[in-house]
Formats: sequence, structure tokens, C-alpha cells
Amino acid sequence: MPREAYTRERNAAVYGKMMAQARAMLGAGRSVIVDAVFARPEERAEIAAIAQAADAAFTGLWLEASQDTLIDRVTARNGDASDADRRVVQRQLTYDLGDLAGWQHVDAGGTPDEVLGRVRGLVG
Repeated sequence: MPREAYTRERNAAVYGKMMAQARAMLGAGRSVIVDAVFARPEERAEIAAIAQAADAAFTGLWLEASQDTLIDRVTARNGDASDADRRVVQRQLTYDLGDLAGWQHVDAGGTPDEVLGRVRGLVG
């Protein structure tokens, strides 16, 4: 999609729908993984509050890798639902993320199995 499709209003609508789905699934006693950028502090606070309201454990994972690794990964995608490309990665790396306190930083470099091993060590 063109950059113009990524307005603050559309972003809020997408996140609103994800949050509603997470709330519903947690309310039904299900485990939930919400995969999104969560670049804004209020987005991170909202997903944590949803888990807390459902009396569910919450682990926020902030995946980090070098710019080259991220660009290589999005460039290698084929038939993926994401429309992220090199420009999206470069733009995201300029975001002012604010305070990431409470989120676990994960080195997402390496193979998927290596990253999964790191994540398993953080999630109880």
C-alpha cells in the first residue's frame, strides 16, 4: 500500500481491532499473541492493560536486529501478508519509541530457532 494509506487514523483503527480481538479472546480464557510494531507508548500500555484486566500474564517482547538483517528479511519475503519493504524498515528505525520499560528486549538476529530459544527463556 502507498505511504498515504498509513495515516494515524488508519493505524488507530487497526490497533483498535487487534485490541478488541485480544480482549475477546482473553475473556474467553484463551492465550493470545498480538504481533504488531507497538511503536507508540500508548499502544504498549493498552495491550498490557487488556491483559491485566483479564487477569492474564503479560510479556511484552521487543525484537531487535540490525538494519541489514531487517532489510534482508523483508526483502526475502515472498507471498507474505506484509507489505513492508526496505523503506518501511528504514522509516520504522527512525521512530521515537519513548519508554520501553516493562518490555523484554530480544536479540532477533540469527536463525528462527535461535530467536525462539531466546524468547522461550523470557516467557513463563
